[in-house]
Amino acid sequence: MADDDHYRRWTAQVERAGHCVRPVRLIGSAMTVNAATGEIDATYSSLEEPGGVLLVACKDRRESVCPPCAARYRADAWHVFAGGVTPAENGSDDGDTDDRLPHPMVLATFTAPSFGTVHAARDGKVCRTARGGRRGRRTCEHGRPLWCDARHSPGDGMVGAPLCEDCADLAGLVLWNAHVGELWRRTVIYVYRALAALAPSVGGQPVTVRKIRELLRLSYAKVAEFQKRGVVHLHVLARLDGVNPDCPDQLAPPPAWAGVDLLTAALAYAAHRVSVPLPVVDGRTAAVARWGTQLDVRPVQPREIDRARVAGYLAKYATKTVSDSVSGLPASRPRADERDLEEGRALPAHVAALTQTVRRLARLGTCRALRLARHVHTLGFRGHVTSKSRRYSTTFAALREARRAWRLARRARERDPWAQRDEGNSGMATVMVGDWRVTGIGYHTLGDRVLAEVLGREHRQAREAWRLGLTE
Repeated sequence: MADDDHYRRWTAQVERAGHCVRPVRLIGSAMTVNAATGEIDATYSSLEEPGGVLLVACKDRRESVCPPCAARYRADAWHVFAGGVTPAENGSDDGDTDDRLPHPMVLATFTAPSFGTVHAARDGKVCRTARGGRRGRRTCEHGRPLWCDARHSPGDGMVGAPLCEDCADLAGLVLWNAHVGELWRRTVIYVYRALAALAPSVGGQPVTVRKIRELLRLSYAKVAEFQKRGVVHLHVLARLDGVNPDCPDQLAPPPAWAGVDLLTAALAYAAHRVSVPLPVVDGRTAAVARWGTQLDVRPVQPREIDRARVAGYLAKYATKTVSDSVSGLPASRPRADERDLEEGRALPAHVAALTQTVRRLARLGTCRALRLARHVHTLGFRGHVTSKSRRYSTTFAALREARRAWRLARRARERDPWAQRDEGNSGMATVMVGDWRVTGIGYHTLGDRVLAEVLGREHRQAREAWRLGLTE
C-alpha cells in the first residue's frame, strides 16, 4: 500500500480474480504471436506484478471454502436450473396457466430410509417422547433409552446422532451413500417402465417401454443435500418432453395425455419399487438400497415467480458441503500430509463412528470397487452434488464460454492485444503462447487476505446499492 502503482496493480488482480479469498498464484510468462509473420505483438511476465505472481480465481463451488467463487457458481447453477423450467407457449407470467403447460414439470425430493432412531430438532418440542408415559419408557437391547427429553436447537451437535450407536446401521448408511448414484440411474429406468404401464393405449395398442421412449423423454436436474444424520437425499426437477424423431435435440412438447399426474405417478411407482443390491458386509447377504418412504412431489408452474423460486431453492444446495450439515467433517478431501491430523482431531461421537465405518468398509474386499477411502470426508458419497440430463437445459461450460466471450469482445473493442484468439479460418491469425506453473494457493500474508476481503465486501455493497437504485 506504500507504493501507489503496486497497490493499483494488486487491487486490479484481486478484482480480475473475482475477489477470491484463496486465489491460485501463478508464475510464468505469455506472449501473443502473429501466426502469419511470426512477430511478437505483446509480452507479459508475472514479474511485472507485485510479489512476482499472477492471481487467478480458485473457482471452488463450496461456500465454506471460497464465498465469492461459490456465489458465481450458484448464479450459474440458477441459470442451469431456471433454463429448464419452460414457460407456457402462449401464456403470460400472471394468472393461472395450468391449461397451457407445454411440458409437465415437478419438484421431487427423494429421501433415504431409516438407519436407526436419531436425535432431532422439533421447533422447541421434546426430541423423542417416551411411549406409554414415563412409566412405559423403554430401552434398547443395549440398555440405552429410546427417548430423549431434551429440546435441541437446529445448531445442536446432537441433532442427527443416533440414540444408540450400536443399534444404528452405520454400515448400511455408508453403503447407501455410496450407491445413491446407481439408485437414481435405475430410478430413471423404472420411470420409463412406469410411463409405459400407466400411459393410455396409442392406436389401440398397449404402450411398450421402447414405444414410450419414442414418444417421451424424462429430462431432469438434481442436487444432493446431506442431512444432519449424515445421509444424502436428492432434490430433482423432473420434466416430461416430447421426442422429435427428425431432430432429437429439439425441445418438443409431449402428447396431450402426458401431464403432471402421469409424471407424478411414474415417479412414485419407480421410487417404491427400485432397488440396488449392496455388497456383503457384517454377514448380511440380502441387503439392498432403496428410497425412503417419504417422497415429496410438487408440480412446478411456468410463471416467472415459480421459475425463480424453484431455481433458487436448488441453487442454494449446489454450494453446500457435507461439513455444512454434519459438524466436524472437512469441506474437502484432506491431502496426504493432513490425513493424520484429520484422523486425530476431535469429532462428535457419531461423526467419528461414521468415518471409522467408512475406513473399515474400505478395507473389505467386497467394497474395494467403491474406493471408499477417497470419500471419507463425504461419508461414502461418491457422486456429483449437481448433475442433469443431457437435454435439460444449458450447461455450465456454455455459461462460462458466454461470459468469456463477452469479456473478450469488450476488451477487443479497446484494441487489447490479449483479447485476440486463434479462430482457425475466421481470419484471426493471433495465437497466445504461455508458460505457467502454480507456486501456491492463497495470499502471501494474512494482511493481504483481509484487505482482499474488504475490497470484495465493498464491491458487493456497491453492486447491491446499484441494484436498489441508490447509485448510478
